Amino acid sequence: MNIKKPTLTALLVAVGLIAMIAAAACGGGDPEELDLPVSITGGVMEPGTIKVKQGDMVTFKIQADQGGEFHLHTYDIEADIPAATVTDFYFVAEATGRFKITYHPVAEDGHDEAEGHDEEDEAGEIEVGFLEVQPR
Repeated sequence: MNIKKPTLTALLVAVGLIAMIAAAACGGGDPEELDLPVSITGGVMEPGTIKVKQGDMVTFKIQADQGGEFHLHTYDIEADIPAATVTDFYFVAEATGRFKITYHPVAEDGHDEAEGHDEEDEAGEIEVGFLEVQPR
């Protein structure tokens, strides 16, 4: 019986394929710069859940039908969002997990929309969605 020994080229190809499969299975990859459109209409954020990877440099391009304050909890980042204007909200996704996003609308006359309402929600904040940051 004649068994052929693998050639050096075949071995290099096999090792290369194994390395590529291992890299793909482990996730990884370099952080990305992401520009993500986000809308808030009638107190509802679209998309409802935003998924990124740890280390990504993220810019939400936020447009809201009503001005207010956008708040990414745990990261503790806030931004004033004027009505009907696209506003950039930039951060680096360092912490992994699922984080609440809230919005605190302000009436056109500049008064807090939550005035006179129950204090069930934290200072008039409306929970509008979530950020999910997956490990790289």
